[in-house]
Amino acid sequence: WERLERLEQEQNARRERASKAFERFELLPTYNLGTKMIRVPGLLTEAFVDDEDNDEDGFALEDESDDDDTGEEERMTLEYQRSEACRRRCERELQKEVPAWTYITQATVMEGHTRKAPGMLYGLEFPWNEKLLVEMGPGWLTKAFHAAGTLDEDNAVTKIIPEKRIKVTTGNNGGKFLFEVRYKTNAPGLHRKLFAKVPHPLEGVTKSDRISSSVNKQPMELYELNASRLLEASLPCKIPKFYFGDISNETSNWILITERVPFADPEPLDFAGRLALSGERHGPLAPYALEGPYDKCMDWTLRGPPEEYYFALVRSGARMAGLHKAGGMGDPAALAKHFEDFSGRPIEVWGINPGGCTGKRPKDAKTYIDMAVKFFSEEGSVIFPAFCGEAEFQERFVSTMLTVNAYSAESNYWRHSNQDYIALAHNNMNVDNAFFWRDEGGELDLGVLDWGAMGQRSLGFKLWWWLYCCEFDILTDKIDAFVQCFADAYAEAGGPRLETEVLKTQFMLTAMEQMSGLSAAVPQIWQMCKKPEWKTIENRYDPRIGENINGKSTLRLYLQVMRTIVGIIHHPKWRGDEALDRWARDFCAAINVPCKDRAMIGLELLLLAPALSA
Repeated sequence: WERLERLEQEQNARRERASKAFERFELLPTYNLGTKMIRVPGLLTEAFVDDEDNDEDGFALEDESDDDDTGEEERMTLEYQRSEACRRRCERELQKEVPAWTYITQATVMEGHTRKAPGMLYGLEFPWNEKLLVEMGPGWLTKAFHAAGTLDEDNAVTKIIPEKRIKVTTGNNGGKFLFEVRYKTNAPGLHRKLFAKVPHPLEGVTKSDRISSSVNKQPMELYELNASRLLEASLPCKIPKFYFGDISNETSNWILITERVPFADPEPLDFAGRLALSGERHGPLAPYALEGPYDKCMDWTLRGPPEEYYFALVRSGARMAGLHKAGGMGDPAALAKHFEDFSGRPIEVWGINPGGCTGKRPKDAKTYIDMAVKFFSEEGSVIFPAFCGEAEFQERFVSTMLTVNAYSAESNYWRHSNQDYIALAHNNMNVDNAFFWRDEGGELDLGVLDWGAMGQRSLGFKLWWWLYCCEFDILTDKIDAFVQCFADAYAEAGGPRLETEVLKTQFMLTAMEQMSGLSAAVPQIWQMCKKPEWKTIENRYDPRIGENINGKSTLRLYLQVMRTIVGIIHHPKWRGDEALDRWARDFCAAINVPCKDRAMIGLELLLLAPALSA
């Protein structure tokens, strides 16, 4: 914390010097988001530093040897995204013939992760880490930008400057780094400060993350590249300008290069939860200054009421889905070739079985469920509600999760059976996958990042994955308003009118479905925080479980979401177990089959098991 305070003091000093320089030269940065524009002083803290050889009020670029400064301003603007040039680029990309993704194995990653290969999208070999980008140099980057249509043919990249002071360590599905470039000719809307997203190294603490993203979640990275490559001109929200992206089906390597988001927030994230415990909150920034970056499951760091941010996320995602449904993002049939698509699948493909369990074998499922019960009632009980230690709840929890497992295929089919409730939208639109600003009147708005696994799925599924990191008390208080907000924004953007009760039931089924995966992740929790450590943990803000582990929010997220889902099952406003039973009865009646009996679900295992709690 002393280091952070020292860095903040140094940053404040740079801000003051930069502000003086801007006042003298009238180079205040412009934030143009939509039709409104404002000049905000003192936000270029990274671009300008003192140079002892300059006059007192002078400034020099961070790259001291650079003599190519044109006074580029830090800003994000929709100007290019709404331009004819962007529209033409996206149309050209959509018309290209791109080979379909061939599913790969872990062996493909193990054998190919250090090997260069042409990409699927542009046919060029490409770098997949910062070191390779520097080695391949400005010549390669020029060729890549030309291929993507993001740099004029008579222009070129002349220099690559790695970012030495700011290293981006967060991210569960990929590595990230910052760099600058210089061009032969500077042009309006051409960014010199860029951002790259690449795969995690297949080594050390990120080895399992690389396998997870490249194999278990494939081809999520291809869908992310396609979101920027194909939809930049049609998305109803600001996204960072696309410059290049490609992926190799031979090696699993990939890269995405975009405009850098000029976050203006000078405050460090409060991992220890001091603000949450004290009830304090950071004040607002200047109008149009970009807040953050924020991280998951840390709502106390948001600069305004958390529900305000989640309403903004829900509205933005619903508008996206509604616009797609209305055909406003392009031909739905053409888009379906480039993104995950769960629409229009007949009942036969879902694996429905009225005569048996469609998830794991009940005995195997109960092994994982029992691990979760033991964790939240014993070793981890300090961070879970007291009711988790009660035998009545534990039996209800096990019964609920066995039922979720037994109806796994049926639940998936039902959530995707009504095409009105399926649309193309962001798959994980949390506060860490967005950037926020306020206008002169204080109204919150946002842009969107990280489009991994972009596709068409159940809208209740989507809504859960947008809200699952929200604090449980806020989620419980506002869930009906969140659902109504989604339905209204979806319809206003061109989608059909949805029934909110159906949407909410989809939401709860998806939540309980995730608990199945989290139950199996208890051993992973022990790897991130060893069992002996839990004896001295007093609350969820303890740095051992509250801070990012190896640069990732995984542990904090697992713990918070587990707490939320047990609340959804137990809390009288939710009673997820009762909602599940109602849904199962209604679903079986609708397809004219009997409900699954106790043996199919595995409920007889409860009679054979010892008491779950003293």
